[in-house]
Amino acid sequence: MRSHRILVAACCALATTLAMAASSSAAPYADGQVIVKYHSGTTTAERLALFENTGVVRTLGDVAGVGAKVVQVTGDAAAVAARLERSAHVAYAEPNYILRATATPNDPLFNQMYGLHNTGQTGGSADADIDAPEGWDGLGGFSSTGGARVAIVDTGIQRNHPDLVGKVANADCAQSRGFLIFPGRIRVGSCTDDNGHGTHVAGTISANTNNGQGVAGVSYNSPLIICRALGGPLGSGTTADVANCINWSASRGAKVISMSLGGGNSTTLQNAVRNAWSNGNGALLVAAAGNDGDSTVNYPAGYAEVVSVAATDDDDARASFSNANADVEVAAPGVDILSTYTGSGYTELSGTSMATPHASGVAAVISTLNPGANAATLRSRLTAAVDDLGPTGRDPSFGFGRVNLCEAAGGSCAYTGGG
Repeated sequence: MRSHRILVAACCALATTLAMAASSSAAPYADGQVIVKYHSGTTTAERLALFENTGVVRTLGDVAGVGAKVVQVTGDAAAVAARLERSAHVAYAEPNYILRATATPNDPLFNQMYGLHNTGQTGGSADADIDAPEGWDGLGGFSSTGGARVAIVDTGIQRNHPDLVGKVANADCAQSRGFLIFPGRIRVGSCTDDNGHGTHVAGTISANTNNGQGVAGVSYNSPLIICRALGGPLGSGTTADVANCINWSASRGAKVISMSLGGGNSTTLQNAVRNAWSNGNGALLVAAAGNDGDSTVNYPAGYAEVVSVAATDDDDARASFSNANADVEVAAPGVDILSTYTGSGYTELSGTSMATPHASGVAAVISTLNPGANAATLRSRLTAAVDDLGPTGRDPSFGFGRVNLCEAAGGSCAYTGGG
């Protein structure tokens, strides 16, 4: 039977160090500690009486130059601070808030990556992003290893790109040769990208981060498993190639399989997806919803085992090209996305192909934080880690919502963006 052609879903338009977080109104605070400043002239006896009435146990120390004291309290620190502030002897009292380093990498192009951190720098809405710095806060710094393994079924990768060096081991780099005279053969060690699409996807997922150059990756410490199923100027391949790469990637221990591609339905492709989903703990499969700009269902995104990803812009609006249908599960930034590209450079591409690696990267972080979780659990946590856009609940344009790395990492994340 003639193989279906699988076309890459979408690309087209080519086109600081750590800082302290300071929002004390939403910040956690040290257990049992309050900072209090007494009015001048308050006596020791008056302080001791205040202690008994408010829940202060003892003084722990001073805040030099401010004239305030750090005191130990019983009960909730915020409640004790509120009681202290009602006293005529107290100028102010507040919990001893915890400040932490905000994980903002020193990659020079990071400030152009609105999908990760949107300040309105591209003319869009501030916070219409996946809250990457807030999500990275709790991950313990920008280590280069230790993340969940992510497979990318695409056009390959430029392995020596400065922002991708070291991401792929030779044994985790392969090309399907199902379209040649040796059907079904996987050639390990050959995954050179002759298109650029796969290299772009790889950078979004796991570019070397905080390395003083280029861009940042969502799941920056994830090793990559690359299987080249697509190729050439059009970035196309056959069902056999994509199915071979899905099976091979699952056998390599991928926790997430990212597929920025789409095309027609086929039994072979569906079986490959089912096998990867059910293999051991299974792999979470993530795929592009498609760029027809209508309700078309593309595959493999359309299979029940696959998370279908739609695209948003820098206002958190649905991208004009992004397919909208009942199968869409989540959305992610996909318009004018800056990432790595062949020739050791960087470029912007648009498409649900660009949204998919954002979602795959968030899924990888969830897997890193929950190493024993199976694919079904990862999926439920991914669809819960979103900012709900459009109508309340799941809808055809955004699914459950646009993915949010801060929510995925268990942070406190107030959404103030557009959409």
